[in-house]
Amino acid sequence: MSKSAIYVANNTAQNVAVNGLINPGTVIRRFGCNLMLSGTAINTNGCGYYDIDASFVVAPTAAGNVTVTMFKDGIEVPGATASETATAANDIVNLSISALVREYCPCGDSSSNLTFVLTGTASSVTNVAIVGEKL
Repeated sequence: MSKSAIYVANNTAQNVAVNGLINPGTVIRRFGCNLMLSGTAINTNGCGYYDIDASFVVAPTAAGNVTVTMFKDGIEVPGATASETATAANDIVNLSISALVREYCPCGDSSSNLTFVLTGTASSVTNVAIVGEKL
């Protein structure tokens, strides 16, 4: 069992511009003090590894590529990207990201903010679900 866990969700449609942040929503469940929701970010607090699983239901405003990428303190997390090509406007696209994030603390505790950015085509994000666990 992990020391901390969080589950956040947002099933309210949100219009997200290209390069815009996706609002993760509200906390559904939370255990421990190492993971918190802070505005549009999931905050990790404490040394160790964090398992992050996120899913998004997206309806782009036009045909084309739709991508969601996870960032840690403004830097893209390698491999934490999901992409799909929509064949028409409002074509529903399901995107999932699963990544292991390291919180490195050489001199004590530290914290980071994890955010999710939409690129490719402006879209309506109709469902977000994010689960984080400190391993």
